[in-house]
Amino acid sequence: MRIFTTILDTVAQRLMSEPARHDPAALSRIRRAMIDLMPNDAGWEDERLRHRLLVAVDPKSLWFLRVDLHQRLCRSMGEEAALDSVQSLWPLFEDSIEPSLLGKRPGRRGGPRGDTPPAR
Repeated sequence: MRIFTTILDTVAQRLMSEPARHDPAALSRIRRAMIDLMPNDAGWEDERLRHRLLVAVDPKSLWFLRVDLHQRLCRSMGEEAALDSVQSLWPLFEDSIEPSLLGKRPGRRGGPRGDTPPAR
């Protein structure tokens, strides 16, 4: 049943994503950074997440997979360390997805809002 779900995830992601222009090098950098954060466990859930990262067709898809990556990392390293790891991906997304996803609104004064990483 799980293999069927994985296949359906892959097919649905390919069908639902609209063709958009993006930098393939940026996509590759983001994907590699996310996969590098994954623990080296060979469990089914880890392999499924790794597969989803590998078949993501654009940076926006990878942006939404950060939640799944964070949940996985929480189990292995704790919530605070997992959050720091996922937030370290932030700069890779800045030029690859819409500013609204990053919590930035054009024409607004002040700092970014929403899902922004804490200042260090």
